[in-house]
Amino acid sequence: MDRKRPEAAENVCFSASDGSASESKQMDLWNLELTEPESATRSVLLSQQLSYLMLHVLSLASLEFNLIASNFIRGNASCSESRETMGSTPATSRALYADEDGKLVVRHVPFPEPQEGELLIKVLYSGVNPADTKIIEFFGLKNYVIGTEFCGEVLESKTLASTSFTAGDIVAGVLSGGQNPPLRWGTHQEFMTIIASWAWKVPENLPPQDAAGLSIVGLTAATGLFNDIGLPLPPSVAKGTPDEGVAAPEGTLVIWGGATSVGMAAIQFARAARVSSIITIASSKRHEYLKTLGATQSFDYNDMDVTEKVKSTLESTSGTIWALDARGSPESQALLKKAIPQHDKAVLASVMVGGDSEYKGIMGARHFDVEFELPGGQKMSWLKDMAAADRHWRGFRWAVENYGAPGGYVPTPVRVFEGSGEDAIKEVYNVKNMGTFGKLVLKHPLK
Repeated sequence: MDRKRPEAAENVCFSASDGSASESKQMDLWNLELTEPESATRSVLLSQQLSYLMLHVLSLASLEFNLIASNFIRGNASCSESRETMGSTPATSRALYADEDGKLVVRHVPFPEPQEGELLIKVLYSGVNPADTKIIEFFGLKNYVIGTEFCGEVLESKTLASTSFTAGDIVAGVLSGGQNPPLRWGTHQEFMTIIASWAWKVPENLPPQDAAGLSIVGLTAATGLFNDIGLPLPPSVAKGTPDEGVAAPEGTLVIWGGATSVGMAAIQFARAARVSSIITIASSKRHEYLKTLGATQSFDYNDMDVTEKVKSTLESTSGTIWALDARGSPESQALLKKAIPQHDKAVLASVMVGGDSEYKGIMGARHFDVEFELPGGQKMSWLKDMAAADRHWRGFRWAVENYGAPGGYVPTPVRVFEGSGEDAIKEVYNVKNMGTFGKLVLKHPLK
């Protein structure tokens, strides 16, 4: 059965060394029973938010899925385009690869061999993020397959029996390879592996191309709003938490970068959390679209007086001011802060970690300790917070359960690239430069 993509307010499409898996305890995100990982410190997942400083490296250290149970999203996933039975095992997997010089090239890498506890995946789509290339520049990484998120089909393998999955399941997830990821974990390739507890089944309401690019964006926005800013969880996922039965929050959420992928997700999470006043700063050509997501008022960031106009509007509001920098740069942090009037109830958060000290850096790695070494030897660390981990997974669950439903999560504008590996590399660099709207995913195999 083919999966049909729910209608969005705007639909944008176009064509055109190995390592071993470590054991990990699981978190059943459906029942939300958290267990701490065996290791006090886990490798950091470099996220979409690395840009403009180190934001993309640190803001989504959040997404190491070693605590996701394999039954995170329950559903009888199927996808006709993926139901091909593999004949003989291919010798190689076609991949986007960072070579010895850090240059992206198309390369045939060895067919991945899953380790114990891993799934062998035929990649259907892989999500493109700015961090795919920024980490190469920032850390000088080389000789590895790029990409961190995907949607694909589980294939038969000698390790499959040790997992709760079956061949044919459609799954999505995020790969965490830290600074030395094994070749088999890169997502921009035909075949890959993933530790089973890092994957989640894709339900029927969520098309595979959308699932490929939802995890990083959704979890960044969820942890930013429900942890750092402190909004209450959407009522449908708040059962059994202190947020159950609480009144709607009183205040205004203002988002700089409302048309970024994180910004668009944040608007919808805020709407689900019953925030009645949502102000965005974005390109004027996106204002009508952002209104369909839940924005109540928008300003053009190209307007020379934009900060004064936003400030004037906020001065007439009541309740708390929640300010989210979804653009993630020193400039956007400075402009947003300038737009916030003197207020005794203002909370500022940014997808850039390590910027202005008045901002809370959105750090989604709440369920394990994080220690990260920067160039030059400087180390940064964050302690685990299991209560915070519970909250951002609940928030993300709302998006998955309500994806495309009336009054639910409006499908993200997804741009599916179908073409050559060489042209795909050009598109990856374009995303790095923030030259795109919506989410870019690559269809595999690349031509």
